[in-house]
Amino acid sequence: MPVTKLAFAKHLRQTMTDAERLLWCYLRRRHLGVKFKRQQPMGKYVVDFVCFESRIIVEVDGGQHLESVSDERRDAWLRNQGFAVLRFWNNEVLQQTEAVLDKIYTVCAEPDKSLERLRWRCRRGMLELDIILQRFINQHYPGLNASQRAAFDALLDFPDAELWDMIAGETPPPETDEAVLALLRQA
Repeated sequence: MPVTKLAFAKHLRQTMTDAERLLWCYLRRRHLGVKFKRQQPMGKYVVDFVCFESRIIVEVDGGQHLESVSDERRDAWLRNQGFAVLRFWNNEVLQQTEAVLDKIYTVCAEPDKSLERLRWRCRRGMLELDIILQRFINQHYPGLNASQRAAFDALLDFPDAELWDMIAGETPPPETDEAVLALLRQA
């Protein structure tokens, strides 16, 4: 990561707005049960607050963000990386702090139903395949982008024997992400 991005993030931490400082008082030290980082570089962006554990980004915006096209692009990129993006206005944080914290807590506390469903789909009849799939979910699934997750979901539709042959490299996969199969083979 370029030093300039880190220096910029450090500068943002030192010059936080009143609303950001107030929210940070509640987000730090796991007050909501999860760990947040502030002014964190992510790709070519620096986000206000991020919880990697819950994959949530919290942005506190001033009036300059009203109908911002660049914010929409940024949010789309962050969502494609698997993060939920919550945006609050400065005045919301300052005047309705409890409501803002309730919303963040609710999103953090929601169990990931899709991951729960995925774990259930990975329970297969073949013990070896089941072990590989569970290892894959624990080690690699959180880092997949949206297209890789879709490719993995498509692989789960195959019968056990066919999926096992694809993982073993004996059968070529039909139109799927080869990177996902490479990660499966590592698990």
